This record gives sequence, structure tokens and C-alpha cells, in this order.
Amino acid sequence: MVDDPIDQIEIGNPINEKDFNRLELQHHLFRIIWNSNFSVPMQSQLSIGNTRVLEVGSCPTIWTFDMASEYPLSTFVGIENTSAIINTSSISSNYSSKIPEPRNAIVLQTNTGLPFPNETFDLVYHKSTAIIPLLQCLHNPLNTINQMIRVLKPGGWLEFMIIEKRWYNLGPITQYMENSYIELCPSFKINNLECTQLEKYLHTKNDLSCITIQTKEIPIGSFGGRIGEFVSH
Repeated sequence: MVDDPIDQIEIGNPINEKDFNRLELQHHLFRIIWNSNFSVPMQSQLSIGNTRVLEVGSCPTIWTFDMASEYPLSTFVGIENTSAIINTSSISSNYSSKIPEPRNAIVLQTNTGLPFPNETFDLVYHKSTAIIPLLQCLHNPLNTINQMIRVLKPGGWLEFMIIEKRWYNLGPITQYMENSYIELCPSFKINNLECTQLEKYLHTKNDLSCITIQTKEIPIGSFGGRIGEFVSH
């Protein structure tokens, strides 16, 4: 365990059970698809320890806790403004019989920005279908990204896992579903930022380098195998 505690901020109302179950399943699917919880080359550094990781938008906190269990010598922080602390003793994992609540992980909530000094974390991670202004002081997706860059140490890594809202080879029903989703996004204050837009913006930041994109295409439906069937639900 890393002896560098960060005071916990009070957690607000939890997401509903349906959302939690969907996001929990999504976490396991992504780990199977990518054969990892992350893509940046930090396995050795995380194993050695004394490494700080921040997950921005950690609701539910299963990614933070799963990573903390896998790398017990490093410190993991999840931050969200609508999250709830998860009773991880009740979460079953494809990779361990039970995930105990790690002592090297903490979950925070704030509505005043990322409450950390500059250059605090070795890895800043975000996974979402959209880059959402998670905190009240972050009024657009680019401000959210700027906050993530601010707390990143020199030589650290920034990783985004983005599920693009666009589907391909659609039939009439799935085309209707996609169009409906896109139309609903503004009413839920969701700012979608496609991978190409994100890459273009990151290239404007002089303090970032080695910007790469990795993609995975997932067939939806029975022809995509077991994973395709899960995704279709």
C-alpha cells in the first residue's frame, strides 16, 4: 500500500441499479476486448509502485478498484460528481472470484474542478461514450481535457477510451436508434467528441507528444459471437 492518503469528499446520490449493471458489464467487455484495463505502456511502472493514477468520470468505480487490486503498490483515485462508493465485495469479476475494496484506492466527488495540484498523476484515464463536462466548473469537453492535462506529470500518460456514437452497416431499425440517440444527447447535456476531433485538439497542446489512436470494431449481434450478443443488449 502507498502511504499517501487523499482525504475523501462526500459522495452524492448513487446511480440507479440498471445503469450500474450496464456499466459494470461494459467494464468487463472492454477488458476482454482489449485484453487489459488500459493500453499505455505502464505495466512495469504500476507493478513497481509509487505511481499515481486518476480516473476522471469513475461511475461506477469498478475500473479504479479493479486496477488497484491488480497493482497494489500504486495509488488509484476515481473522481465523479454523481458517483457512489461501490460495495465491491458484492461484485463478481471474470478475473477474480471477488474484488475486495482495495486500500490503495479512493473515490472522490467534487463540483469545483479537479481538486489536485498541477502535475500530480502519472496516468490520467477517462472512459465514456462522450467527453462530458463532468464538473460544474468545466463548461465544455475541451475544458475537461485541459484539467486532465493540468494534473498530469511531465512524462506521464493520458488515455481516453471513447465509444463513438456512430455505428456502421446499419439496417433501418438500428439507423433509427442511432438517430434518436444523437437527437437526445443535447437534452441530457452530453457533448460528444469524436476520436478525430479529440486527436486534432490534442495535437494543439504543445506539452503533449506521442499521440496515437487504437481502434476496435465490435460486431453487434449473434454473428459477432458471444461478445456481439452482449453488446447488442
